[in-house]
Amino acid sequence: MPDRIRVARFTFCMRRMSKTGATTKNPAMKSLFRTLLVVAVSAGFASTASAEPRSKGTGTFKSASTAEEIQKLKKGDRYALVCTKCKSITVKEVADEKEVAALCHNGGTVHCDSCKKDYTVKTLGPRSKGGSTVTEVTIVNAEGKTCMFVVPMQ
Repeated sequence: MPDRIRVARFTFCMRRMSKTGATTKNPAMKSLFRTLLVVAVSAGFASTASAEPRSKGTGTFKSASTAEEIQKLKKGDRYALVCTKCKSITVKEVADEKEVAALCHNGGTVHCDSCKKDYTVKTLGPRSKGGSTVTEVTIVNAEGKTCMFVVPMQ
């Protein structure tokens, strides 16, 4: 089809649409249309999200800040190492009891697979004079700032 005919057809269609009101710029209709569109899309996403079955390991988990909480991990349990330095989460499975002990050992190291750095495990406690009897575990970087934490996924 020659270009002149295409242009003529396009111009004719545009004139016809403007005469019939097909391209009117009514703000009330636009906002109503947008609202209906947003509601329809939201309902579609909500129905697909609720239809998904809950599997093991989904949900909200609390970090383990004490040695007692970390030592509850058994062989086969999963845990997450959250690195706040590189903002990554590495999910691991406990292979043996030595791995759990290494997470609680004062002066031990924990390796971040994402930023490829080793961090030091620091323990604090228990206090000898009537205070708390829990041993707090933190994973710190070379400057002594907390940079990782352990989240059991039981």
